Amino acid sequence: MIEGRTLWELVERRAQESPDALFLTDEGKRTMTFAEYQQAAERAAAGLAAMGIGEDTAVTWQLPTWIESFVLVAGLSRLGAVQNPVMPIYRQREVGFVTKQTGARLLVVPTEFRGFDYKGMADEIAADQPDLQVLIADRQLPEGDPSTLPPAPQTSDPLPVRWRFYTSGTTADPKGAQHTDATIMASAIAMAERLKMSSDDVHGFVFPFTHIGGAGLLMAALMAGLTHVIVEAFDPSTVVDLFDREQATLAGAGTVFHQAYLAEARKRQPEKVLQKVR
Repeated sequence: MIEGRTLWELVERRAQESPDALFLTDEGKRTMTFAEYQQAAERAAAGLAAMGIGEDTAVTWQLPTWIESFVLVAGLSRLGAVQNPVMPIYRQREVGFVTKQTGARLLVVPTEFRGFDYKGMADEIAADQPDLQVLIADRQLPEGDPSTLPPAPQTSDPLPVRWRFYTSGTTADPKGAQHTDATIMASAIAMAERLKMSSDDVHGFVFPFTHIGGAGLLMAALMAGLTHVIVEAFDPSTVVDLFDREQATLAGAGTVFHQAYLAEARKRQPEKVLQKVR
């Protein structure tokens, strides 16, 4: 596995180590190599920088599990922004609270997803927070010339906070936890070692990328050099076929998902499915 102190260091080192290896693929058969990932992230970083995003700028984003979401995370890391990924199920009360508490200068959302008007929600939040810009990112991010970017932020001891993750606040206001790249990376290293992840692995990414586990699995994949098969919305009847198509070796991402895979496999007997999964 490669090592790095920050997410951006992992992006750069993996692109150097295995530039042409497949990093991301999705249900629509879109693909991105590790080198393409770094390049796309740098273009996105330049586009975001042109909007005034830079080191320590607070950015809240609420996107589905798309390739563009992975690119956004790396682009923000390249700039040294402080990112606040928000689960897609959160609505105006929660999102408005976290943008205000974090002092977010940018809120990134899709126009619509699974029947909900995220743009309308974001516009209402921004109307009450004059310093908050809204970026609508429907599988497309702002881009610019990477040559205009300042140098990547230098690492320091202790590492600065780069992430804020919130609970939904079902019975009260949302509660946030602050993380450095290193604190997330610690769990990523343990996960990669426990699952014996390697560049031969193809991992099924089936839960919301905005969950803290998303950042951890991103870092684990960069360290190990594996491929993520990303799924926008989990449906075992289609995910099983997708995993077989992509020859997945690791089926994410927890007990409830594994129970769903087993139930689907039983329904399909005597057909054999998920034969590559270990």
